[in-house]
Amino acid sequence: MGFPRDVPGVQGREPGGVCMGLSMGAVAPNDRNGARTGMRRRNASTAALLATVLFLLPLGVQGGAQARDLADLMKDRFPVAQGEATPDDSDQTVLARFYRGRGLKPLWVEHGEANAAARTVLTVLGHADEDGLNPNDYAPASLTAQQAHLDSPEAQAAFETNLTLGLVHYASDVSVGRIIPTLADPELVIDRPPFDRAQFLGGVASATDLGALLTGLAPHRPEYAALKAALAHYRQMKAAGGWPTIPPAPKAPPAPPPPADPANPTAPAPKPEKTSDALKPGMIDPRVPALRARLVATGEAKPLPVPLPKGTNPELYDDALATAVKEFQRRQGQEPDGAIGKRTLVELNATVDQRINQIIVNMERWRWEREPADQPYLVVNLADYTLSLMRGMDVQLTMRVVVGAPFTRTPVFIGNMSYMELNPYWYVPTKIAKEEILPKQKKDHSYVVKNHYTLLSDWTSNAVPVDPSSINWATVTERNFHWRVRQDAGNDNSLGRIKFMFPNKFDIYLHDTPSKRLFERAVRSFSHGCIRVQDPPNLALAILALTDTPGWPEEKLRAEIGGDSLKHQTIRLKNPLPVHITYITTVTDPDGGIDFRTDVYGRDARVLAALNGPRPRKPVVPAAVPAAAPTPGSAPNAAPNTVPAASGDAPKAAETPKPSVQGARTGATPAPVKAPAPAATPVPANANPAR
Repeated sequence: MGFPRDVPGVQGREPGGVCMGLSMGAVAPNDRNGARTGMRRRNASTAALLATVLFLLPLGVQGGAQARDLADLMKDRFPVAQGEATPDDSDQTVLARFYRGRGLKPLWVEHGEANAAARTVLTVLGHADEDGLNPNDYAPASLTAQQAHLDSPEAQAAFETNLTLGLVHYASDVSVGRIIPTLADPELVIDRPPFDRAQFLGGVASATDLGALLTGLAPHRPEYAALKAALAHYRQMKAAGGWPTIPPAPKAPPAPPPPADPANPTAPAPKPEKTSDALKPGMIDPRVPALRARLVATGEAKPLPVPLPKGTNPELYDDALATAVKEFQRRQGQEPDGAIGKRTLVELNATVDQRINQIIVNMERWRWEREPADQPYLVVNLADYTLSLMRGMDVQLTMRVVVGAPFTRTPVFIGNMSYMELNPYWYVPTKIAKEEILPKQKKDHSYVVKNHYTLLSDWTSNAVPVDPSSINWATVTERNFHWRVRQDAGNDNSLGRIKFMFPNKFDIYLHDTPSKRLFERAVRSFSHGCIRVQDPPNLALAILALTDTPGWPEEKLRAEIGGDSLKHQTIRLKNPLPVHITYITTVTDPDGGIDFRTDVYGRDARVLAALNGPRPRKPVVPAAVPAAAPTPGSAPNAAPNTVPAASGDAPKAAETPKPSVQGARTGATPAPVKAPAPAATPVPANANPAR
């Protein structure tokens, strides 16, 4: 609280206080009236200071006042809240409305003691770490100490208030997340689901089984349950000592240079062949025992028998160990080649604490998701490079995707797919036209024509084609390049033969691609931000069916995008399809275990830092919305559900992700270590390009 501005010794002191060149007991000869004025001001200041001190003292001991009962103290702690209740109300206001609504009757104190419900809550708060939360955020130790000394109405009122506040914070955190995503990372452009504190407290007051109510607050998804079980398992592994670190390859002495060619002594000597530090099957290496022990700890390998059979070399990288390494690589989303290179070594040497933190971060991400309704929606997990078309919890279709590279990262957000384009044009963003196409055209003046690009005179709707051969490319630079570049429809188009549009401020969309070979790779972060899909025809057919869009049987669609037709067409979906672009660095195995994914964008660290930081100051509760699929344009940051003309206008320039506007959160994401994060913070995505 603030202090009176004229109280000596505190901030906000007015001129004329103690530091005016005269001591407080001295009076200037010609200022008797001023002295009397100053005395009155000092008396007022003293009274104000006394009032402040009395307010800060525990109720009931102020100035020797008689002890007051708990009801009176609750009345003082929870004054009547003014106005209508809103989601932005402070915790104090929410608690005041709740307690006033129940006649100031305590929840947790009966006959001067903590009741059974209070003990249940204290137990739940003390086990918050099982859900990856920090129990200290809810003060169970302090509250447990308080309940042993409820020997005065003041202590009872403090205990009642603090326990309710701790419970509200815990319930919100475990239900919808502790942090606000966009405050933790501006590339997470999503809102948490709503949490109604007043409704929750009403449910607590009327609960016949409070323990069951509190246990049911966490997400009910199998992915969350798997992470919770994994968190307990990895903590047990930590208590047992974790796993060993695999040392780097020993440095070999430099190889002697190859002999010069005697037939041509003046020719330069050939360079020595580069040697690899990779540990490969069949090698004998002192690192093999540590590798085996590391994989035994996490279950991919079995230990060698004891005693060792005669002739067994524990330093031999044998076939059984190679199989275990391939399984480990598969579980990390890497190429399962059995070779221990730099990337695999980084994952092997991730500590048990790093894995625990990764689990905690992804538990928080799942808390941001709504429980899925029995409706269709599409999910892309950027960290797993996969797309899943869902109905409720049932997977209808899944396929590989290529996502933004680490320096053109795809943001996390939600949109509504409203239309598809067949045989699209690609209007090349200025940045790519200047930095990638221009150098190639300057080197080969036929590059634009050979790759089916058209130069347009300007960016207006009246632009006309320009003959590239009429331009003196030697004089063209990035500074004076002013043409618009459009790639014509066809199999060589960077967008392929179809794109899937869910208008958003990042100009991100899904699309076909002529570069099919990239889907064979385990790590697929190569695009400028947009998302390339492995099987566009089947995805389009599945979307048409799930959205009840008529008029496009399979034969017709495949004929339009698979034959010689280059006709540009727009298919408006009958019902919009929610699209969730997510980033989850753990995935659930069919057996219920979890696998890890490389944090290619470096986002885990930002979420973890926010989880370990202070509680956000932003209001706890967004406005409540029904759990239904978003209507067109209702999802955060979704552009109006409009469809461009068939000729196609250039998308607007991509923007850096900004905090999202309030909107409906519906649907859910299925479950989708660490490469070094970029040193600088690059622009997340130039999403319009498709390459």
